[in-house]
Amino acid sequence: MRSNRGFLIAFSALVAAALILMTALLSVLRESGVALVRFPDGTVLLGEPEDAKRAYGDLPPVSITIVDTPRPEIPVTTAPPAEGMEPLTFNQIYKAAAPSVAAIIATSPYGTGTGSGFIMSEDGYIITNNHVVEYSEEITVMLEDGSEYPARTVGADRVSDLAVIKIGVSGLDPIEFGNSDAMEHGAPVAAIGNPLGIDLRNTITTGIISGVNRDIIIEDSAGELTMNVLQTNCAVNPGNSGGPLLNEYGQVIGIISSKIMSGAGQNVEGLGFAIPSNTAAPLVAQLIEKGFVTGRPTLGVQVDITYDESVADKYGLPPGVRIVDVSKSSDAYRKGLRPNDIVTHIDGGEVYGIADVNAIKENRAAGDVLTLTVYRAGQTLTIEVTLVEDGEIRW
Repeated sequence: MRSNRGFLIAFSALVAAALILMTALLSVLRESGVALVRFPDGTVLLGEPEDAKRAYGDLPPVSITIVDTPRPEIPVTTAPPAEGMEPLTFNQIYKAAAPSVAAIIATSPYGTGTGSGFIMSEDGYIITNNHVVEYSEEITVMLEDGSEYPARTVGADRVSDLAVIKIGVSGLDPIEFGNSDAMEHGAPVAAIGNPLGIDLRNTITTGIISGVNRDIIIEDSAGELTMNVLQTNCAVNPGNSGGPLLNEYGQVIGIISSKIMSGAGQNVEGLGFAIPSNTAAPLVAQLIEKGFVTGRPTLGVQVDITYDESVADKYGLPPGVRIVDVSKSSDAYRKGLRPNDIVTHIDGGEVYGIADVNAIKENRAAGDVLTLTVYRAGQTLTIEVTLVEDGEIRW
Protein backbone atom coordinates (compact mmCIF):
# COMPACT_ATOMS: atom_id res chain seq x y z
CA MET A 1 0.00 0.00 0.00
CA ARG A 2 2.78 2.33 -0.97
CA SER A 3 1.66 5.56 -2.59
CA ASN A 4 3.53 7.95 -4.85
CA ARG A 5 4.91 11.05 -3.20
CA GLY A 6 2.57 13.96 -3.59
CA PHE A 7 -1.20 13.80 -3.36
CA LEU A 8 -2.11 14.52 -7.00
CA ILE A 9 0.60 12.28 -8.42
CA ALA A 10 -0.40 9.55 -5.97
CA PHE A 11 -4.06 9.78 -6.85
CA SER A 12 -3.47 9.81 -10.60
CA ALA A 13 -1.09 6.87 -10.43
CA LEU A 14 -3.43 4.93 -8.18
CA VAL A 15 -6.41 5.47 -10.45
CA ALA A 16 -4.45 4.59 -13.57
CA ALA A 17 -3.05 1.43 -12.02
CA ALA A 18 -6.47 0.43 -10.71
CA LEU A 19 -8.14 0.90 -14.10
CA ILE A 20 -5.50 -1.24 -15.81
CA LEU A 21 -5.41 -4.01 -13.24
CA MET A 22 -9.03 -4.21 -12.20
CA THR A 23 -10.21 -5.08 -15.69
CA ALA A 24 -8.28 -8.36 -15.45
CA LEU A 25 -9.70 -9.46 -12.10
CA LEU A 26 -12.85 -11.31 -10.98
CA SER A 27 -13.88 -12.12 -7.45
CA VAL A 28 -13.34 -15.61 -6.09
CA LEU A 29 -13.56 -17.31 -2.70
CA ARG A 30 -11.69 -20.35 -1.49
CA GLU A 31 -12.58 -22.81 1.23
CA SER A 32 -9.27 -22.24 2.99
CA GLY A 33 -9.65 -18.48 3.10
CA VAL A 34 -10.14 -15.45 0.89
CA ALA A 35 -8.25 -15.56 -2.40
CA LEU A 36 -6.50 -12.23 -2.79
CA VAL A 37 -3.97 -10.57 -5.04
CA ARG A 38 -1.43 -8.12 -3.63
CA PHE A 39 0.02 -5.72 -6.16
CA PRO A 40 3.38 -3.93 -5.89
CA ASP A 41 1.80 -0.94 -4.13
CA GLY A 42 0.41 -3.30 -1.49
CA THR A 43 -3.19 -3.00 -2.65
CA VAL A 44 -5.06 -6.27 -2.46
CA LEU A 45 -7.85 -7.09 -4.87
CA LEU A 46 -10.20 -10.03 -5.00
CA GLY A 47 -9.05 -11.84 -8.11
CA GLU A 48 -8.74 -15.02 -10.14
CA PRO A 49 -5.24 -16.49 -9.68
CA GLU A 50 -4.65 -16.86 -13.44
CA ASP A 51 -5.43 -13.19 -14.01
CA ALA A 52 -3.19 -12.30 -11.12
CA LYS A 53 -0.35 -14.21 -12.72
CA ARG A 54 -0.71 -12.23 -15.91
CA ALA A 55 -0.72 -8.97 -13.95
CA TYR A 56 2.56 -10.04 -12.34
CA GLY A 57 4.21 -11.41 -15.46
CA ASP A 58 6.68 -8.56 -15.96
CA LEU A 59 7.68 -7.96 -12.34
CA PRO A 60 11.40 -8.19 -11.57
CA PRO A 61 12.69 -10.31 -8.70
CA VAL A 62 12.75 -8.78 -5.26
CA SER A 63 16.07 -7.16 -4.48
CA ILE A 64 16.93 -6.11 -0.94
CA THR A 65 20.33 -4.99 0.26
CA ILE A 66 20.96 -6.04 3.85
CA VAL A 67 23.65 -3.79 5.24
CA ASP A 68 26.20 -4.67 7.88
CA THR A 69 24.37 -2.89 10.68
CA PRO A 70 25.26 -3.48 14.35
CA ARG A 71 22.62 -5.76 15.79
CA PRO A 72 22.11 -4.98 19.47
CA GLU A 73 19.98 -7.14 21.70
CA ILE A 74 16.71 -5.25 21.58
CA PRO A 75 13.87 -6.90 23.46
CA VAL A 76 10.96 -7.49 21.13
CA THR A 77 8.15 -8.63 23.37
CA THR A 78 4.45 -8.16 23.74
CA ALA A 79 2.88 -7.02 26.96
CA PRO A 80 -0.63 -6.87 28.37
CA PRO A 81 -1.84 -3.53 29.71
CA ALA A 82 -0.21 -2.65 32.99
CA GLU A 83 -2.34 -3.30 36.02
CA GLY A 84 -4.64 -0.39 36.61
CA MET A 85 -4.05 1.04 33.13
CA GLU A 86 -7.07 2.98 31.92
CA PRO A 87 -8.33 2.96 28.33
CA LEU A 88 -7.44 6.08 26.38
CA THR A 89 -9.57 8.27 24.18
CA PHE A 90 -8.67 8.29 20.50
CA ASN A 91 -7.28 11.78 20.95
CA GLN A 92 -5.03 10.55 23.75
CA ILE A 93 -3.94 7.56 21.66
CA TYR A 94 -2.99 9.87 18.81
CA LYS A 95 -1.04 12.26 21.01
CA ALA A 96 0.88 9.38 22.56
CA ALA A 97 1.60 7.40 19.38
CA ALA A 98 1.84 9.90 16.53
CA PRO A 99 5.37 11.11 17.42
CA SER A 100 6.54 7.51 16.96
CA VAL A 101 4.96 7.02 13.52
CA ALA A 102 7.17 7.73 10.51
CA ALA A 103 6.74 8.15 6.77
CA ILE A 104 8.91 5.78 4.75
CA ILE A 105 9.90 7.30 1.39
CA ALA A 106 11.34 4.60 -0.85
CA THR A 107 12.92 5.19 -4.24
CA SER A 108 13.08 2.28 -6.67
CA PRO A 109 13.62 1.91 -10.43
CA TYR A 110 9.85 2.37 -10.75
CA GLY A 111 9.60 5.72 -8.98
CA THR A 112 9.21 7.03 -5.46
CA GLY A 113 6.59 5.68 -3.11
CA THR A 114 5.59 6.32 0.47
CA GLY A 115 4.61 3.91 3.20
CA SER A 116 4.43 4.02 6.96
CA GLY A 117 6.43 2.65 9.85
CA PHE A 118 6.85 3.07 13.57
CA ILE A 119 9.77 3.43 15.95
CA MET A 120 10.62 0.33 17.96
CA SER A 121 13.78 1.50 19.74
CA GLU A 122 15.18 4.80 20.94
CA ASP A 123 18.25 4.43 18.71
CA GLY A 124 16.44 4.37 15.41
CA TYR A 125 15.14 0.89 14.59
CA ILE A 126 11.86 1.17 12.69
CA ILE A 127 9.35 -1.50 11.69
CA THR A 128 7.53 -1.38 8.35
CA ASN A 129 6.30 -3.78 5.65
CA ASN A 130 8.63 -5.65 3.35
CA HIS A 131 6.63 -4.53 0.31
CA VAL A 132 7.23 -0.88 1.24
CA VAL A 133 11.01 -1.22 0.86
CA GLU A 134 11.65 -4.39 -1.14
CA TYR A 135 12.55 -2.76 -4.48
CA SER A 136 14.24 0.25 -2.93
CA GLU A 137 17.55 1.72 -3.92
CA GLU A 138 17.21 4.58 -1.44
CA ILE A 139 15.09 4.94 1.71
CA THR A 140 14.32 8.16 3.58
CA VAL A 141 12.46 8.34 6.90
CA MET A 142 10.44 11.42 7.75
CA LEU A 143 9.61 11.82 11.43
CA GLU A 144 6.59 13.62 12.82
CA ASP A 145 8.45 16.94 13.08
CA GLY A 146 9.28 16.82 9.36
CA SER A 147 12.95 15.96 9.80
CA GLU A 148 14.30 13.48 7.25
CA TYR A 149 17.01 10.86 7.66
CA PRO A 150 18.51 8.27 5.31
CA ALA A 151 17.67 4.71 6.31
CA ARG A 152 19.18 1.31 5.65
CA THR A 153 17.52 -2.08 5.63
CA VAL A 154 18.46 -4.20 8.61
CA GLY A 155 16.35 -7.19 7.68
CA ALA A 156 13.32 -8.10 5.60
CA ASP A 157 11.03 -11.06 5.06
CA ARG A 158 8.71 -11.46 2.07
CA VAL A 159 6.63 -14.26 3.59
CA SER A 160 5.55 -12.31 6.68
CA ASP A 161 5.73 -8.94 4.84
CA LEU A 162 7.87 -7.48 7.62
CA ALA A 163 10.99 -5.32 7.42
CA VAL A 164 13.21 -3.49 9.87
CA ILE A 165 15.09 -0.38 8.80
CA LYS A 166 17.39 1.92 10.79
CA ILE A 167 18.19 5.60 10.91
CA GLY A 168 21.19 7.15 12.67
CA VAL A 169 19.26 8.98 15.36
CA SER A 170 18.99 8.41 19.10
CA GLY A 171 16.63 9.62 21.79
CA LEU A 172 13.52 8.49 19.93
CA ASP A 173 10.30 7.40 21.58
CA PRO A 174 9.35 3.79 20.71
CA ILE A 175 5.84 2.35 20.82
CA GLU A 176 5.14 -0.65 23.03
CA PHE A 177 3.91 -3.90 21.52
CA GLY A 178 0.61 -5.09 22.95
CA ASN A 179 -0.88 -8.57 23.10
CA SER A 180 -2.74 -9.25 19.85
CA ASP A 181 -4.06 -12.55 21.22
CA ALA A 182 -6.20 -10.51 23.59
CA MET A 183 -8.06 -8.84 20.72
CA GLU A 184 -11.74 -9.73 20.33
CA HIS A 185 -14.40 -8.89 17.80
CA GLY A 186 -15.61 -5.35 18.36
CA ALA A 187 -12.56 -4.15 20.30
CA PRO A 188 -11.82 -0.46 19.54
CA VAL A 189 -8.65 0.20 17.52
CA ALA A 190 -6.95 3.08 15.72
CA ALA A 191 -4.60 3.16 12.73
CA ILE A 192 -2.02 5.90 12.19
CA GLY A 193 -0.17 6.29 8.91
CA ASN A 194 0.37 8.22 5.71
CA PRO A 195 -2.47 7.58 3.25
CA LEU A 196 -1.59 8.63 -0.30
CA GLY A 197 1.78 10.02 0.74
CA ILE A 198 3.30 12.64 2.99
CA ASP A 199 0.72 15.34 2.23
CA LEU A 200 -1.70 13.48 4.50
CA ARG A 201 0.88 12.01 6.83
CA ASN A 202 0.05 11.06 10.41
CA THR A 203 -3.61 10.53 9.66
CA ILE A 204 -5.55 8.66 12.33
CA THR A 205 -8.57 6.53 11.48
CA THR A 206 -10.59 4.63 14.02
CA GLY A 207 -12.75 1.54 14.12
CA ILE A 208 -12.97 -1.91 15.61
CA ILE A 209 -11.48 -5.36 15.22
CA SER A 210 -13.78 -6.90 12.62
CA GLY A 211 -12.22 -10.34 12.68
CA VAL A 212 -9.48 -12.30 14.40
CA ASN A 213 -7.46 -15.27 13.22
CA ARG A 214 -8.29 -14.60 9.57
CA ASP A 215 -6.42 -16.64 6.97
CA ILE A 216 -6.02 -14.79 3.70
CA ILE A 217 -4.34 -16.20 0.61
CA ILE A 218 -2.29 -13.73 -1.39
CA GLU A 219 -0.98 -14.39 -4.89
CA ASP A 220 2.35 -12.83 -5.81
CA SER A 221 5.24 -13.52 -8.16
CA ALA A 222 6.58 -16.31 -5.95
CA GLY A 223 3.26 -18.14 -5.70
CA GLU A 224 0.68 -18.28 -2.94
CA LEU A 225 1.26 -16.86 0.51
CA THR A 226 -1.10 -17.61 3.37
CA MET A 227 -1.16 -14.97 6.07
CA ASN A 228 -2.96 -15.08 9.40
CA VAL A 229 -4.16 -11.55 10.15
CA LEU A 230 -6.39 -9.29 12.16
CA GLN A 231 -9.23 -7.70 10.20
CA THR A 232 -10.27 -4.12 10.88
CA ASN A 233 -12.72 -1.60 9.47
CA CYS A 234 -10.32 1.29 10.13
CA ALA A 235 -9.91 3.23 6.89
CA VAL A 236 -6.54 2.25 5.41
CA ASN A 237 -5.27 3.33 2.00
CA PRO A 238 -2.12 3.15 -0.14
CA GLY A 239 0.55 4.67 2.09
CA ASN A 240 -0.74 3.14 5.33
CA SER A 241 1.34 -0.02 4.89
CA GLY A 242 3.66 -0.61 7.82
CA GLY A 243 1.82 1.73 10.17
CA PRO A 244 0.62 0.64 13.61
CA LEU A 245 -2.81 -0.66 14.52
CA LEU A 246 -3.27 0.39 18.16
CA ASN A 247 -5.47 -0.93 20.92
CA GLU A 248 -7.35 1.23 23.39
CA TYR A 249 -4.21 1.52 25.54
CA GLY A 250 -2.11 2.89 22.69
CA GLN A 251 -0.16 -0.35 22.24
CA VAL A 252 0.68 -1.81 18.83
CA ILE A 253 -1.40 -4.95 18.32
CA GLY A 254 -1.04 -5.08 14.55
CA ILE A 255 1.01 -3.82 11.60
CA ILE A 256 -1.13 -2.65 8.69
CA SER A 257 -0.23 -4.74 5.66
CA SER A 258 -3.00 -4.75 3.06
CA LYS A 259 -6.58 -3.99 2.21
CA ILE A 260 -9.18 -5.13 -0.26
CA MET A 261 -10.26 -2.56 -2.81
CA SER A 262 -13.31 -2.54 -5.04
CA GLY A 263 -12.86 -4.06 -8.47
CA ALA A 264 -14.56 -5.94 -11.31
CA GLY A 265 -18.05 -5.11 -10.10
CA GLN A 266 -17.30 -5.75 -6.43
CA ASN A 267 -17.93 -2.79 -4.13
CA VAL A 268 -15.76 -3.24 -1.05
CA GLU A 269 -15.43 -1.03 2.00
CA GLY A 270 -13.71 -1.31 5.35
CA LEU A 271 -11.68 -4.48 4.80
CA GLY A 272 -8.20 -3.85 6.12
CA PHE A 273 -5.72 -6.39 7.44
CA ALA A 274 -2.88 -6.21 9.95
CA ILE A 275 -0.11 -8.60 10.94
CA PRO A 276 -0.73 -9.49 14.62
CA SER A 277 1.89 -8.20 17.04
CA ASN A 278 2.34 -11.64 18.58
CA THR A 279 3.20 -12.97 15.12
CA ALA A 280 5.48 -10.05 14.29
CA ALA A 281 7.50 -9.76 17.50
CA PRO A 282 9.62 -12.94 17.23
CA LEU A 283 10.12 -12.42 13.49
CA VAL A 284 11.27 -8.83 14.03
CA ALA A 285 13.75 -10.10 16.62
CA GLN A 286 15.21 -12.45 13.98
CA LEU A 287 15.35 -9.68 11.39
CA ILE A 288 17.39 -7.57 13.79
CA GLU A 289 19.66 -10.42 14.82
CA LYS A 290 20.23 -12.12 11.46
CA GLY A 291 18.74 -9.93 8.74
CA PHE A 292 16.27 -12.63 7.74
CA VAL A 293 13.85 -15.17 9.15
CA THR A 294 15.48 -18.56 9.51
CA GLY A 295 14.08 -21.91 8.45
CA ARG A 296 12.78 -20.92 5.02
CA PRO A 297 14.54 -22.93 2.32
CA THR A 298 14.67 -21.76 -1.27
CA LEU A 299 16.12 -22.74 -4.62
CA GLY A 300 16.98 -19.11 -5.29
CA VAL A 301 15.05 -18.81 -8.54
CA GLN A 302 12.29 -16.66 -9.98
CA VAL A 303 9.79 -18.43 -12.21
CA ASP A 304 7.40 -17.50 -15.00
CA ILE A 305 4.04 -17.80 -13.30
CA THR A 306 2.20 -17.43 -16.62
CA TYR A 307 3.77 -20.64 -17.92
CA ASP A 308 1.27 -23.50 -17.75
CA GLU A 309 0.30 -26.57 -19.76
CA SER A 310 -1.61 -24.53 -22.36
CA VAL A 311 1.41 -22.30 -22.98
CA ALA A 312 3.68 -25.34 -23.13
CA ASP A 313 1.41 -27.02 -25.69
CA LYS A 314 1.26 -23.85 -27.78
CA TYR A 315 5.03 -23.72 -28.17
CA GLY A 316 5.70 -27.44 -28.22
CA LEU A 317 7.46 -27.43 -24.86
CA PRO A 318 7.10 -29.78 -21.89
CA PRO A 319 4.96 -28.72 -18.92
CA GLY A 320 6.83 -27.69 -15.84
CA VAL A 321 8.28 -24.63 -14.13
CA ARG A 322 9.98 -22.12 -16.44
CA ILE A 323 12.91 -20.30 -14.83
CA VAL A 324 13.22 -16.57 -15.55
CA ASP A 325 16.06 -15.68 -13.17
CA VAL A 326 18.56 -17.46 -10.93
CA SER A 327 20.33 -15.81 -8.01
CA LYS A 328 24.08 -15.88 -8.46
CA SER A 329 24.40 -16.52 -4.72
CA SER A 330 22.39 -19.76 -4.98
CA ASP A 331 23.63 -23.31 -5.39
CA ALA A 332 21.21 -23.58 -8.32
CA TYR A 333 23.30 -21.02 -10.22
CA ARG A 334 26.55 -22.70 -9.28
CA LYS A 335 25.18 -26.03 -10.55
CA GLY A 336 24.25 -24.49 -13.89
CA LEU A 337 20.50 -23.75 -13.71
CA ARG A 338 19.77 -20.80 -16.00
CA PRO A 339 16.89 -18.61 -17.25
CA ASN A 340 14.59 -20.32 -19.78
CA ASP A 341 15.30 -23.76 -18.32
CA ILE A 342 12.11 -25.72 -17.65
CA VAL A 343 12.10 -27.86 -14.52
CA THR A 344 9.83 -30.83 -15.28
CA HIS A 345 10.49 -33.06 -12.25
CA ILE A 346 11.83 -32.69 -8.71
CA ASP A 347 13.09 -35.88 -7.08
CA GLY A 348 11.32 -37.83 -9.80
CA GLY A 349 7.91 -36.22 -9.25
CA GLU A 350 6.27 -34.03 -11.88
CA VAL A 351 5.92 -30.30 -11.18
CA TYR A 352 3.57 -27.99 -13.05
CA GLY A 353 3.95 -24.67 -11.26
CA ILE A 354 5.42 -22.75 -8.34
CA ALA A 355 2.79 -24.20 -5.99
CA ASP A 356 4.21 -27.69 -6.60
CA VAL A 357 7.73 -26.44 -5.88
CA ASN A 358 6.61 -24.70 -2.69
CA ALA A 359 4.80 -27.84 -1.52
CA ILE A 360 8.04 -29.80 -1.87
CA LYS A 361 10.06 -27.14 -0.03
CA GLU A 362 7.65 -27.20 2.93
CA ASN A 363 8.96 -30.62 3.88
CA ARG A 364 12.64 -29.75 3.40
CA ALA A 365 15.26 -27.62 5.10
CA ALA A 366 18.20 -25.53 4.01
CA GLY A 367 21.02 -27.90 3.17
CA ASP A 368 18.76 -30.57 1.69
CA VAL A 369 19.50 -31.62 -1.89
CA LEU A 370 16.87 -31.78 -4.62
CA THR A 371 17.32 -33.60 -7.91
CA LEU A 372 15.92 -31.49 -10.77
CA THR A 373 15.05 -32.82 -14.20
CA VAL A 374 15.54 -29.90 -16.56
CA TYR A 375 14.51 -29.38 -20.18
CA ARG A 376 16.87 -27.06 -22.09
CA ALA A 377 16.71 -26.46 -25.84
CA GLY A 378 15.69 -30.00 -26.68
CA GLN A 379 17.94 -31.69 -24.13
CA THR A 380 17.08 -33.21 -20.76
CA LEU A 381 19.52 -32.56 -17.91
CA THR A 382 19.73 -33.78 -14.33
CA ILE A 383 20.96 -31.22 -11.80
CA GLU A 384 21.37 -31.74 -8.05
CA VAL A 385 20.71 -28.50 -6.18
CA THR A 386 21.12 -27.71 -2.49
CA LEU A 387 18.41 -25.59 -0.85
CA VAL A 388 19.66 -22.45 0.89
CA GLU A 389 18.20 -20.06 3.45
CA ASP A 390 15.81 -17.67 1.72
CA GLY A 391 17.22 -14.69 3.62
CA GLU A 392 20.74 -15.35 2.34
CA ILE A 393 19.78 -15.02 -1.34
CA ARG A 394 20.93 -11.90 -3.17
CA TRP A 395 19.86 -10.98 -6.68
